[in-house]
Amino acid sequence: MDSEKKFVNEMFGYNKQEVEEHIKELKAEYESRLQAEKSESNRLSNELTIVKKKLERYEIDYVERQEKVANALITAEDQSKKIIENARIEANEERERIEHLIEMEKEKLLDIKKEVIDLKERTIRIMDKYSEEMNSLLD
Repeated sequence: MDSEKKFVNEMFGYNKQEVEEHIKELKAEYESRLQAEKSESNRLSNELTIVKKKLERYEIDYVERQEKVANALITAEDQSKKIIENARIEANEERERIEHLIEMEKEKLLDIKKEVIDLKERTIRIMDKYSEEMNSLLD
């Protein structure tokens, strides 16, 4: 982007067509950046949805494992103690792993939110700067 755009002087100020073309270029660039951010946000949203589905599958697997342990109690009390202990270990490991995944995704989401806020702030600053420049040119 050319932040030091020079306009040709005419009898009553700047060349209106050049100014309008420059504004259209700025708008197109802003819209392009905004679209890129929306695409990235959508991609991350889809990724988060996938992670949530995986979490649901893990929860279902966990419930199924508990049912197997309950059935094992009916058939063999000795074996059930071992199965319950193994199931608890696996469940804790799985929960810790899932919690770790969730925490990582939360951190990613926070980073994305920060990037979006930063982009919004930068966009506002750029638009304010160009607005001030346009106002000063029109004055």
